[in-house]
Amino acid sequence: MEHELRKHIHKLVTEAANRKKSAWARVGEILLEMLIIIFAVWFAVFMERRREHHHEQKEVKEFLTGLRTDLVNDIREMKEDRFGYVILGKGFSYFSGSYRFHPDSVNKNSANIGHSIHLLVNSGRYEGFKTSGKINLIGNTQLRNSILDLYQETLVGLTNSTKFYNEIKQQFFSLLFKGLIWEKELSDTNFSRLIQGVELRNYCKQLRYTGEVIRRYDSAIYQSQRIIELVNQEYGKE
Repeated sequence: MEHELRKHIHKLVTEAANRKKSAWARVGEILLEMLIIIFAVWFAVFMERRREHHHEQKEVKEFLTGLRTDLVNDIREMKEDRFGYVILGKGFSYFSGSYRFHPDSVNKNSANIGHSIHLLVNSGRYEGFKTSGKINLIGNTQLRNSILDLYQETLVGLTNSTKFYNEIKQQFFSLLFKGLIWEKELSDTNFSRLIQGVELRNYCKQLRYTGEVIRRYDSAIYQSQRIIELVNQEYGKE
């Protein structure tokens, strides 16, 4: 392409300096060469842009199909976490609703409230793509906006909600451990007496409400599933 351009530019200069032809003939030749040069430049730019676009869309496909895999794993973890918060709510509801505890129920529910649940958002791929300024290369506006909403709003709200809940739970256990005397079984300790104290019962009443966290998990799961559906529409299922 560069060689052809040089040849036509040389011919353009030669025709402009050619005194053997009439002025009109030279003008015609010059205009023709100029049109050829303009078309050649436009075509070169067009092909380069086409190659760039192809490369960009290849990157978009790699990102979205990789993100789909991340979301499949995240959904599995979020469903497990959600179930864990259901169990936490039941455990704290038991200790906040009764003053007479059965030893078996104490052991079961104390184990349930002892679970530590932390969502580990697999956001490395998303953050890398966004930081590189390539997120706007996603041509499907609905898909792009859904991804941004999930990572910038829904998951942020979810992690903040679980963080707040776990901070309160940590305060509960810090208070509990100060007075707890450990034996072989919790039913043989002073756990049942301690848990009936006003301050610890108030914590239990507060921690039994896991509905807000669960609703945020439901929203994140739904949005993740929707993104997977949109990616499947673009590139087919895995």
